[in-house]
Amino acid sequence: MDNKAVYDKFDWSKINHDFLKGKIDKIIEWIPEDVQKIVDIGCGNGVITNILGSHYDVTAVDRSEQALESVETKKLSASADSIPLPDKSFDMVFSSELLEHLNDNLMKGTITEMKRLSRKYVFITVPNDENPDKLSIRCPECKYVYNSPNHLRRFKASNFPSLFPEYKILKTLAFGSKVRYYNPTILKIKKNLTPASSWIPKYWIEESKRNTICPNCESEFNYPYEFNPIATGLDIINVILSPKKPCWLFVLMEKK
Repeated sequence: MDNKAVYDKFDWSKINHDFLKGKIDKIIEWIPEDVQKIVDIGCGNGVITNILGSHYDVTAVDRSEQALESVETKKLSASADSIPLPDKSFDMVFSSELLEHLNDNLMKGTITEMKRLSRKYVFITVPNDENPDKLSIRCPECKYVYNSPNHLRRFKASNFPSLFPEYKILKTLAFGSKVRYYNPTILKIKKNLTPASSWIPKYWIEESKRNTICPNCESEFNYPYEFNPIATGLDIINVILSPKKPCWLFVLMEKK
C-alpha cells in the first residue's frame, strides 16, 4: 500500500501459513535450480519468506517494522523503491502481492530496484486479471471511493514484457482458488444506482472481516452489507456473465 499510515495499521494476523500453503508449495516448485540467494521485496510478516528461508539464503525487505518482527530471515526495513543493497546481489528477486498496491511512481521505482538487484531472475505474483473496482467502498467520513484491500491496478501476463523488457518470460500461471470478478459495465451501473453498502455482495466477505482503513482520511470503519434489490439483481446477472478465474498470477522471468 502506498499510504504508509494505512499499511502500518494492517492486521497481519489475516495472512497466515494455512491460507497460503498451496501457494507457497507452488512458489518453491517454481524456483530455478541455480538459485541460492533471494531477496523478497514487500515480504510483509514473512509467511512466505520464512519458508523460503529454510531452503535458500533469503533477505527480506519491507517498510513496516511491525511486519518485520515476525520475519525469521535476514531483514531490512526499506521502501521497495529505494533499497540500500548492492547491484546484482541476488540470484532471484521475489515479490508476492506487492505491485498491485503501488501508485505509478512507486511501482516504477520498485521495478527499477528489482532489475538492479537481480543477477538473473525475477519472480512476481499478483492478483490474476483482477478488476479493482470489484471491492469498491465509500468512506463514510470523507466520501472517498476506493478498493477495500487497496489494490490500485490489474495485471495480466501480457503486461510483463513491457514492464520488464530486459527479461524474457520463462513461464506464467494462473493459480489458486477460483474467484468471480465483476463485469465493469454492470459494476458501473451498480455503483450509480445503489448505495455503497450494497456494492460488495454479502457472500463475498464475512461480516467479521468487513473492516477497512480509508487511504484518504485514514478513518477506520466497518462496512456492513445492506440488501438492495437492484444490487442483488445485478449480482445475479454478473454471475451469469462473469466466469470464475484462479485468484493469483505467477510470472517467472530471466534476464536476457
